[in-house]
Amino acid sequence: MPESKQRVSYFYQPDVGHFYYGPSHPMKPHRIKMAHHLILSYGLYRKMEVYRSHPASPAEMSAFHSEDYINFLAKVTPDNLRGYSNQMQKFNVGEYTD
Repeated sequence: MPESKQRVSYFYQPDVGHFYYGPSHPMKPHRIKMAHHLILSYGLYRKMEVYRSHPASPAEMSAFHSEDYINFLAKVTPDNLRGYSNQMQKFNVGEYTD
């Protein structure tokens, strides 16, 4: 029986590096961007199935997040975030969440 060659799937969204989630958040967009540049520079993408992800809809997000959190994200902006300090602390977002 012939062996099937397994491929790596790679998902990337260029806008991911434009966000900062605070010092205690595990996601570090700068690292994701650096890894992406290395993948391109070394030509590793040629050996992968590459996909460009789309921004998740509220329905897609509801598979992993609470309705309260999704509603909060839909309302908060850099201009009004001071009015959401309780929710920012509840959801562990913002500059000083440590």
